[in-house]
Amino acid sequence: MQNKKGIFNRHDARWQLLACILLAVMFLAIYLFVVALSDVSPVGTGLILLLLYGISAGSIYVTTVKKLAALRAEADAARALNTEIHDLFKYTVDLPYAVVDLNGRIQVTNSAFQEVLGITHSLFKGQLTDYFPSLTIRDLIGEREKTDEEKINGVAEENIVESGGRRFRVACHRLTIKGVTLENDYFMVVFYEITKLTETLAQLDKQKTAVAYIVLDNLEELAQYVRVSFRSAANEIEVILKNWAKEVGGMLREYERDKYICIFSKEQLQTCIDNQFSILEEIRNVRLGDNSMPVTVSMGIATTGATLADRERDAAAALDLALQRGGDQVALRRNDGVVYFGGRTKTAKKRTKVRARVISAQLCARIVESKNVLIMGHRNPDFDSLGACIGLARLCMLCGVSAKVIINRDCDVFRILGSRLTSYEEYADMFIDANTGLDLIGSTTLLIVADTNNFVISEAPEVANNVSKIAIIDHHRQVGEFDFDPVLNYIDPSASSACELVAEILEQSLPEGSLLKEEANAMLTGIMLDTNRFTKDTGSRTFAAALYLQSEGANTEIARHNFEDDIKDFMAEASFSRDIEIYRDRMAITRSLGTGNPMVDRIAASKAADKLLTVRQVDASFALVEAGSTIHISARSNGTINVQLILEKLKGGGHFDAAGAQVQESTMEQATALLTAAIDEIVPVR
Repeated sequence: MQNKKGIFNRHDARWQLLACILLAVMFLAIYLFVVALSDVSPVGTGLILLLLYGISAGSIYVTTVKKLAALRAEADAARALNTEIHDLFKYTVDLPYAVVDLNGRIQVTNSAFQEVLGITHSLFKGQLTDYFPSLTIRDLIGEREKTDEEKINGVAEENIVESGGRRFRVACHRLTIKGVTLENDYFMVVFYEITKLTETLAQLDKQKTAVAYIVLDNLEELAQYVRVSFRSAANEIEVILKNWAKEVGGMLREYERDKYICIFSKEQLQTCIDNQFSILEEIRNVRLGDNSMPVTVSMGIATTGATLADRERDAAAALDLALQRGGDQVALRRNDGVVYFGGRTKTAKKRTKVRARVISAQLCARIVESKNVLIMGHRNPDFDSLGACIGLARLCMLCGVSAKVIINRDCDVFRILGSRLTSYEEYADMFIDANTGLDLIGSTTLLIVADTNNFVISEAPEVANNVSKIAIIDHHRQVGEFDFDPVLNYIDPSASSACELVAEILEQSLPEGSLLKEEANAMLTGIMLDTNRFTKDTGSRTFAAALYLQSEGANTEIARHNFEDDIKDFMAEASFSRDIEIYRDRMAITRSLGTGNPMVDRIAASKAADKLLTVRQVDASFALVEAGSTIHISARSNGTINVQLILEKLKGGGHFDAAGAQVQESTMEQATALLTAAIDEIVPVR
């Protein structure tokens, strides 16, 4: 560094001498020119020019001195940086590092850092972002303004970069040198190589154990419909499962009749994901009787948690999700959430009422231990939603607990069903709005949600967010995991309607003749709505529930009158007939701009979708209607296409042959494009 200072001194001395000579020549020329061409005094002119020369030469000297001082300070700081860094790493591993200023300009590097970049020349300068665009000093030290996502998740303390096939963890430290005052902030950016560590962790992750619970979900139910022994089918499926476990290098054990647990590696799990769990289709090919009834299995798989016990518990929870969604599918729980595969067959009807009896006892116990009960269905209620709420209100009265039904009293459904009940003393103040419901919440309040398991579309999501005890009664497939533990979770996609489930509960709980005729008619109307007047999605349980309601005073003729349309409903439904498209030869799509009344348009869309199913060779129908910037979609199926899976892609839900969705901030053309893309993804080309 001393040599460099000497070079600076000699250079500046030569420059100063040359400048002074040039100035002297210039002033001498001026003096001769002025004296020769004018009558001014030679002595006075010479003194003035000499004074000016002195001032100019002095300015040059002062400027040179200041520049030399700055150069010396910079040289001293650079020498100090190099000395301290050299001393710091003299007895340690030669880690790649670079010293940069706050703007990321590289000041000092070592040979290891240059080797990382594959640079051999000694003159190495530039910006750190020239070589690693994602690395800025303000990011590394967390001084820049955080984005909204980072405010939630935090700024990463470590940054991972790659260079030449090697991976490095980057750490940044503010540089302070004892005894040296630095005019600028300097930072040492150190690169710790983690290539082998990353490879080892990736290998360990592949070898991580996945736990799977497997059950035959419909074998006993199918055996009730065909006169054959289902044990031969169970044995055939067991052979298929054992071969599958052998292929994935796993261990399969039957822990209970027709129930298995399988343990295998996460690497093999990825193979199953890649082939979309083809084992489901292989088992589905096993049929009973006349080869028209497929056998299905459900799986719950988990790779989460630090221990096998955690994964076993999560796998059991995932299996419950798969069964509540209708079975014949895999629910895979990962760190990023639950992913579903399969679900392409319609849920088999179950004839047993054992579960209804158990649920009835559990629900009554939860009601009795509560101070008050709030009941609600989904937003824009239909007959099934309100009918189920009315039946649950009667159950609460039987248990002697105060109950309120949260509903929008301005909707047409309440005008048709609810208004008939308000003349009874027990129903005079039964129906309340969401704000009143919030005021009634206490520490022991029980909330019963009927006909939906998605609280976003419930009548009062704010009530659900503030109640600690929630019971769910629904016939739609569960969309995802709950972020809480319900005190009761009765989700049965094999049921035709929520009113059917509630009717079974009431039959097990209420003494004969306990229902009002209006209550029985409201629930029967709900069943008739979701079964399209007993023409679809019906089973022995559906007719048994209807028979029970009829014994309690329900009348099908009165229930039928509830479906009569007024002229605005008729016109809203007729508007769908103007724009109908047959998509892929088996699906009908109809569109309407709507009437401006979202509730009327939503009901009209469901009716239009139902009517389109009566068209020959139409297996599924979709009715789209505009509601401002939102497009509402109603979907129906004849049982050969799972419309619930299709509308799940649009963040909707429902069950196998009836589903709905709302596409926010969309035009009709955009919503149609999203729908057809979802159809193409779910429905195979035949």
